[in-house]
Amino acid sequence: MNILPTLVSASDLQRDSARILNLAKSGDQPVVVIRNNKPEVALLNVKKLQKMIDRISDLEEKELLQGLKKTEEDFKAGKLKYTTDFSEFLDD
Repeated sequence: MNILPTLVSASDLQRDSARILNLAKSGDQPVVVIRNNKPEVALLNVKKLQKMIDRISDLEEKELLQGLKKTEEDFKAGKLKYTTDFSEFLDD
């Protein structure tokens, strides 16, 4: 499996957009459009994009749950205390 994106020039995209869009749509890797020797945009098929978004969401949720678990463990170990008095955090 190729892990490097396909690179195309902006002028190639203008000349042959249908082929390049099909390449991005059918491929598993992004097609990166280069202008003036700098990457400008990446074209990625929607299914791959959705998988990436879902994976990021899963990782964020896992990180949040780990943080909550750690907080609960710290509370049970007496490292944290419960309070409803937040006056020390408010500006006078």
